[in-house]
Amino acid sequence: MTWPNDPNFSDITDSDYKSQILEHLDKEIELEPHNKRNYFLRGNAYLDKGANEAAARDYTKVIQLDPKDAVAFNNRGICYRNSAQTEKAIIDYETALALDSEYRDAYNNLGMAYADKEEYTSAIENYTKAIALDEQYWYAFSNRGMALWAIGDRDSAIKDYETAKKLLTGS
Repeated sequence: MTWPNDPNFSDITDSDYKSQILEHLDKEIELEPHNKRNYFLRGNAYLDKGANEAAARDYTKVIQLDPKDAVAFNNRGICYRNSAQTEKAIIDYETALALDSEYRDAYNNLGMAYADKEEYTSAIENYTKAIALDEQYWYAFSNRGMALWAIGDRDSAIKDYETAKKLLTGS
């Protein structure tokens, strides 16, 4: 029982910490109701807690304050995808990409939404765009590998898995 005195451990749980962050951001938003950053950060905290509906509301507020915030559209898309609202997620990812055509994470997320719909060719196209933007993006290689496997292209899938592993582990 030496762990309570271990400086590498906190006295509070992750859940308590997230709740404290939310309380702090609630107060900040009360003080500055037009500060999009606070809504964005609170949306991230809600997303971390798995409170997708609350997170989506905050990202919507960010979008209302700044309709050109590609990251807010992407993150709201994540909320929708987590809530099995795939079509709404696709719209948000596409909007994020219309705002920032070099947003690799939005391409990857759009690919995952298409994979959810079993539209693997569209998924592969989007993973490939993410990889073209960042050849070190192991996550897109892994996702593309799964989509390639799903359409029966096992050899290409294995190559992508091997690339993902190499990028992730450095070996």
